[in-house]
Amino acid sequence: MRMERRRLLTTALGTAAAAMVPLGAASPARAAGWQRVPHRGIRPDDPEGRAPLANPRRGFRYEMSYNAIDLTSPWPNEADHSPDAAKTLDLLEREYGPGANLTQLYFYLWDFATSTIPQSALDNIESVFRGLRRKGYAAVLRFVYDDGVRENRRYTVQDIQRHIGQLAPLVARNSDVVAVWQAGFLGAWGEWHGSYYRHETYPDAVTAIMTTLVAALPPGMHTQVRYAEKRDMITDKAILDRVGFHNDYVTLGEGEWDYYVPDNPGWPSYLDVSPTRMMDGEMPWDKGQSADPYAWSTVIPGVPAARRLQTLRFDSLSLVHNATVTVPAWKAAELTERQTADALLPVSDGYFRERDGRLVARTQFEYLRDHLGYRIEVREARYDLSGARGGRIPVEVDVVNRGFAAPKHPRPVRLALLDADGRTVASADTGADWRDWRPQGRAETGDDHSGPKVTTVRGELALPSGVRGRHRLGLALPDPAFPGKGRAVRCANGSVKWVDGVNVLAEMRLGG
Repeated sequence: MRMERRRLLTTALGTAAAAMVPLGAASPARAAGWQRVPHRGIRPDDPEGRAPLANPRRGFRYEMSYNAIDLTSPWPNEADHSPDAAKTLDLLEREYGPGANLTQLYFYLWDFATSTIPQSALDNIESVFRGLRRKGYAAVLRFVYDDGVRENRRYTVQDIQRHIGQLAPLVARNSDVVAVWQAGFLGAWGEWHGSYYRHETYPDAVTAIMTTLVAALPPGMHTQVRYAEKRDMITDKAILDRVGFHNDYVTLGEGEWDYYVPDNPGWPSYLDVSPTRMMDGEMPWDKGQSADPYAWSTVIPGVPAARRLQTLRFDSLSLVHNATVTVPAWKAAELTERQTADALLPVSDGYFRERDGRLVARTQFEYLRDHLGYRIEVREARYDLSGARGGRIPVEVDVVNRGFAAPKHPRPVRLALLDADGRTVASADTGADWRDWRPQGRAETGDDHSGPKVTTVRGELALPSGVRGRHRLGLALPDPAFPGKGRAVRCANGSVKWVDGVNVLAEMRLGG
């Protein structure tokens, strides 16, 4: 019997194999057959330890702007611009450095503000989405009329609704490369101030526009407005579960235009909305980038910024704003494990420790890059091969979210069995909702800061007849709508292999 079990249940995954033990406190039946494979986070001296973990719809972002009429830039002499979106992203990567897989994407509709958008312009917009897909990026999407340079256009609520109707099928076709469709349209840069007819000041107009926009959103996608007071104007409360926020002036309350601060009347709304709706932000341009009076050239301190972004559950933040003042300061400033814990911020398993246990400082930039949005870590995988002869393998996987925010887009959580060549021979949908994988308490509130809750994902793999030999157990988080084109989520584990979109948790040998 012992020899037979050894032949059937050979399990290994790097150094995790030595730690594999029966599931101690389980029932006798479970203890007799279940195997455990513990896992750890990504360490600084892992091969991928200092590289960004490029997971979809979270993290730092770039910014790019197009006139829909001809894909030129609204800004004269913009050097980091090309009609080919993939080339624009190449330029942005060179100028601002790696570390982003999102981009703010503005389309200016100035030429069509009071008319129908022609098919040629819609084709231009779609070509930009294709460029994003080639590069593996997703968009923080905003459609705009007024650019602050040309004369404001005299569009009506009906014009906006007509354009949303034209754009909705295009966004739906390309929803694999859209993280969020911001409200936009109204006022300079789509920020909901200064439009010609001041539609943003009338609850009826705001409600009509937002109701039309939310109805046009693809399933699972959110929209965002800049100010709590604008969200509060929406009288159709049924649509509010799809409406988050974007803060376009992150300064931690300094200056006149950062309203995301505890003494602002909107603060309770920001706290209430942010755990379950998309949150995006950007710092102001600095004076090395802009001569505008609102430019900001004082370093925005990294640790307080992280606390604010974590408290308000931010998914994304611009990498191009304040890029000659604050971002270089973040890249130069060390951050230690103790500083992070003292600031009541999440500390990822192994993030500050090398394999020998030695403490290593990271930078504030690295920490923000890696923890904006979600950061999913596998703690342990368990499975029982004693029923394999009956054709089924029960599996359990413990996960935690070490990021600032819960995932915001629905996505299946699947178990997978791969053969030695990486082909999926069995899979099972667990029915888990990964949006429930909540991070630890918010740093600037009285929440529990002891760490994120461990969630156990359970399922059963049905084995095809005749399956034998070496196989691998995996956890997959694929894109639900575009499995062929979309991007799967990679877990933040140095002990987990990545095989064609599957997080490989254990190796096993099936059959005699």
